Amino acid sequence: METPTTDAPTAPAPRQPSPADRDPRLLDPGLLADPAGGFGRMREQGSVVRGWLTDRQPVWVITRYADVCAGLRDPRFVSNPASVPGHTGEDPRKPLLDMLNLPADVLKYFMVSALDIDPPDHTRLRGAVARAFTGRRIQALRPRIAEVAAALLAGLPGKRSGGSTVDLIEEYAYPLALTVVCELVGVPEAHRASFRRWGDDILTMDPARLRTSSVEVVETVRLLLDERRTDPTEDLLGTLAANDDPRFPLDEVEQVAMVLNVVMAGYDNTAQLIANGIAALHAHPGERLRLVADPALLPGAVEEFVRWCGPDIMVRMRVAAEDVELDGTKIRKGDAVQLVLVSANRDPRQFADPDRLDVCRPADAVGGHIGFGLGIHYCIGASLARVQCEIAVGALLDRYPELPLAVPAADLERTVIPGTPPRLKQLPLSV
Repeated sequence: METPTTDAPTAPAPRQPSPADRDPRLLDPGLLADPAGGFGRMREQGSVVRGWLTDRQPVWVITRYADVCAGLRDPRFVSNPASVPGHTGEDPRKPLLDMLNLPADVLKYFMVSALDIDPPDHTRLRGAVARAFTGRRIQALRPRIAEVAAALLAGLPGKRSGGSTVDLIEEYAYPLALTVVCELVGVPEAHRASFRRWGDDILTMDPARLRTSSVEVVETVRLLLDERRTDPTEDLLGTLAANDDPRFPLDEVEQVAMVLNVVMAGYDNTAQLIANGIAALHAHPGERLRLVADPALLPGAVEEFVRWCGPDIMVRMRVAAEDVELDGTKIRKGDAVQLVLVSANRDPRQFADPDRLDVCRPADAVGGHIGFGLGIHYCIGASLARVQCEIAVGALLDRYPELPLAVPAADLERTVIPGTPPRLKQLPLSV
């Protein structure tokens, strides 16, 4: 009879954690749920921290105010990997684009954003739309923005659900921002639903929905541009369709991409800024009372909203075009770099008591925020967003000075979406 062996199978050696396991992951739900806190803790570890965008994409995360400002202005940090001399590797943006799973024939329209390219093409694309966003043009829109805000507020009682509340996000912030930017661009009301569906689908990150709505929104813009070529207008669509400025010629893909970028960024980010500002005042009644007592504080309050609860966590990923040393860390040519706005705007090295909302924060400190970016990629619609937020919040407080939200500030529900601060699901106002 065979004697059984007494040797137990050898257990595999425990896996040793790799540096990647210890480094922060930018898409980690815990980090995205509290970006100010999470990136703030990262900031105090060091200005330049090694992290990971995806399992296969490492990235240098830059968090402190001075270094983020320097990085935003540094031409060695480029937006397009093709701008790196000798680049032959994979585009660091590709893993994120793969997640969207867009159809191949529409993907090209989402690859030529002015945010994703470098001079001289960046200069050409931005120049093609700059006239629509001059300070004089934006200030001239104030009466119309106030008119839209007043009409939406007057209609709120008729939008009540659940007996006595109305959602300020769906019935005020988004309709106002979408109306204003679409009127500036020249998108007729009948076509605005396409942009809203696309925006909603981006939030779901559902590939099936995105594949459908991306085709719809691209076809909508192509149709509108074709109409302007046969029936010229003075709006942005008409300007792009005419394509008659020899300094800033755009091809068809670039024209479509520019409209998509202006409308989507113009309405979504602005609506989120308005909603975040309202929620911040709800959570800080003392600051709300200051604005009610002195509406002249509103422009400064908007700057504080952008700093304290702006609609972006970080800018688009950059790539080092050559070796760069920053705060003692060598960032090598071709490395991906992520510049973080939310941690820079809460950096105690720049702002006194940075985690406190202060609508009376000194102008020089408030003006120092970088919530709209910096350098050549500074948000072209920043002035428009400021004016809309100022008018929207001011008109709301004028009509509802007590800001009677039906949910305690701590109970407002938020959705975590990669790349943006947690987004409010609702702002239920009692009317």
